[in-house]
Amino acid sequence: MSGPSESISIYRRWRPQRFCDIVDQSEIVQTLRNAVSTGTAAHAYLFAGDRGVGKTSAARILARAVNCLHPEGGEPCNACANCEAIAGGRSLDIVEIDGASNRGIDHIRRLREEVHFTPADLERKVYIIDEVHMLTNEAFNALLKTLEEPPAHAMFVFATTEPHKVPRTIVSRCQAFEFRRIPQERIEEHLSHVARSEGATISSDAAAILAQRANGALRDALVMLEQAMSYQGKEISSAAVLEMLGLVEQSTLEDFLDAILRRDRSSVLDTVDQLVARGKDLETFLADVLQILRDRLSKGAPSPAQDIAIARRLLAIKADLFRSLDRRIRLEIGLLELLADLAPRGDPPIPPASEAAGRSGSPDDTAGASSAAQRPPRALSSEPTPGEPSPTPPEGDDFQGRWDRMLREIEQDRIAIAAFLIEGRPELGASGLLISFHPEHTFHKESIERRENLQYLAGVVRRHFGDGVHVEVAINEGVARKPLPHELLREKARLVCEAFNGKIVKEDL
Repeated sequence: MSGPSESISIYRRWRPQRFCDIVDQSEIVQTLRNAVSTGTAAHAYLFAGDRGVGKTSAARILARAVNCLHPEGGEPCNACANCEAIAGGRSLDIVEIDGASNRGIDHIRRLREEVHFTPADLERKVYIIDEVHMLTNEAFNALLKTLEEPPAHAMFVFATTEPHKVPRTIVSRCQAFEFRRIPQERIEEHLSHVARSEGATISSDAAAILAQRANGALRDALVMLEQAMSYQGKEISSAAVLEMLGLVEQSTLEDFLDAILRRDRSSVLDTVDQLVARGKDLETFLADVLQILRDRLSKGAPSPAQDIAIARRLLAIKADLFRSLDRRIRLEIGLLELLADLAPRGDPPIPPASEAAGRSGSPDDTAGASSAAQRPPRALSSEPTPGEPSPTPPEGDDFQGRWDRMLREIEQDRIAIAAFLIEGRPELGASGLLISFHPEHTFHKESIERRENLQYLAGVVRRHFGDGVHVEVAINEGVARKPLPHELLREKARLVCEAFNGKIVKEDL
């Protein structure tokens, strides 16, 4: 029978047990250790940062440290009765709450009632609320009074991946710490150390791939390491990691990008064929190509304007893949449009449709890939293509970047509001942010002007553009009407029919 340690995931076995075990958060660790060793720990902390960087682990270590019977320089000894009770989950005075599941006011009211009771067996009663931003406004309001006048024995530790969603009234009553993403080099070192300790070896290239995919989250890297050990055994190679994660070789990515720059239509489409045949994830593939472009730009690309323009187009295609029913066709259409825009004026942008028909793949895929062949070539621009959720205000890239980031945030939180905003034209002036709509989009304007929607939008705008910026919504006949999604789809279908002398037999929109 397997021993207890063998049934526990690697990331849990390697969860930090002392402050010094937390990877690459030295300033935060030092501050917390000093506070514990001098007896000046605050009554409320806010730990913010991406997932898997040590927020909850730090909260649990802090809970043990302030209750440890024999602390060592601000570190818990992990051997006394209190430390063992907390680590084993047997103490009633350490309460962990999942903010995503217990987000209502009733749970916080119970907390308010219980917090005033004297600790059962520890010196301090510690409440750890994970994903605290998920609490409702009513729950935050109920919690605020307790934070203003907490009992001397109580401590709160809030953890969140989205600190901007935590009310300022709560943040102002906490000591806030921003946990940063862990650098790739540190993750590689830690993976190699963990692998050796687990009786395995991992090549430097394989560790680099896992560290890059983890994107700063050490927990994600450890989860993938365990998956690689299950997949290949004790000798982990880069080839096995690529196959396990559904990734492609670096040479394939670079050849694909070179084919785009050469406007080599055949090579580009053949690469897509191979990706589909090998079952690779197309979004992940595009993300890896974009990473190469990013690295080239950071090192001083010979043609940065063209690389930036290509990156923007690939980002737009990648965003569309998430919503597309047929990702292959959407990718092929987007790539062919990109190649057409790269072609010098006067050159044929795409070979004849008959050549595309001879390519391997289903007839539907070939038809989708050839639909861009009818568009005339034009100079590649870094401006968004029609249909992208990115209006073009006159304020320049700085305004555009903030507007795009705001739209992405709203799309994750209130997708209906984001859909309305996409049809508007934003302008930032001295009087505030003006969002104008075409007269045919009166419904969009009225929907945004609803009290709850406008209040939400005003808060998001202040976060992205400043506290002094207010929102105005208006109808303006000068705003160009953007084509609706079904209109864009119908036009693409028409181009496919023209290319293959076909006709639309049924339309489901």
